[in-house]
Amino acid sequence: MKNATLLSLSLAIVAHRTRFVSAAAAEPSSPRTASVGVGRHGLLAYVAHMCAFLPLSLIPTYVQTRLGVLSKSESEHRALQAGQKCARTLLRWIPFMNVKVTPYLSDDPQPTIWVSNHVSMLDTFVFLATDEELRGKNRRPLKTIYWKGLDANPICKILFGMAGFISIDMADNGNGNPNEYNRSSFKQMLNETRKAIDEGFDIFVLPEGQLNPTPEKGLQPILPGAYAISKGSKRPMQFVGLHGIGMTPVGRDVKIRAFPPAEAGFRDAAEFQEAFTAILGKFGATGIDPTQEELDYWLKRTE
Repeated sequence: MKNATLLSLSLAIVAHRTRFVSAAAAEPSSPRTASVGVGRHGLLAYVAHMCAFLPLSLIPTYVQTRLGVLSKSESEHRALQAGQKCARTLLRWIPFMNVKVTPYLSDDPQPTIWVSNHVSMLDTFVFLATDEELRGKNRRPLKTIYWKGLDANPICKILFGMAGFISIDMADNGNGNPNEYNRSSFKQMLNETRKAIDEGFDIFVLPEGQLNPTPEKGLQPILPGAYAISKGSKRPMQFVGLHGIGMTPVGRDVKIRAFPPAEAGFRDAAEFQEAFTAILGKFGATGIDPTQEELDYWLKRTE
């Protein structure tokens, strides 16, 4: 997915494009100024430490894989867990943002297609750092579909490659413009997704297909691919909502929430798009949870 992670850019660009500020008045010696400084310096420190420690955290998995101790699927799952632990630990050491996690936990998690809104270059870090709390310690192994352009950064390439993430090649034509896919890459992505599902992995998709620079104004066009994957695999979809990452008005507070699964599924792609907009569009723009009546209407409807 376009610009899906901070690691694909230089530290200077990240510092310029991502702002974490408090809501206090903008005075030179005010708490707001201090918050901006802490946020920016903390962000830079976090990214720098990720670049240093993430490859080190993957060494045990790499060695065990080369020695034949782990199968391919086991190796990919271990690599993702190592990346998540690294992101989670560093966020505790360098708390440049305050993340509130609202989990959805199950004693017996079922095969699922996960979908989320895409509000910032920091999304990947938040998902990595919070996945254990968000989905539970007994969470199922997962693979993410991502924009192949991120492989230009060696850190992304190492983690995504070892975790078996599924890439898709498309033109870097700017946010807000229709995605232009490489046809052969698209077919390869479908084949790798089917294989991952057969091997027992959950699939994580960003249906907007690209970063949304103005989530407070609503979502980008919702692509129907996640619905097709869900229908073809006969797996339910489960929504994950993000709010506050990189959005100037809300400061350093970030929310991530896993919603209940869509038990009855969706009748067609249009209904999925409507549900995604109703639940995640509202949450992404305001951080306000949908009412229980709204969730029941979209996720438990049978007619």
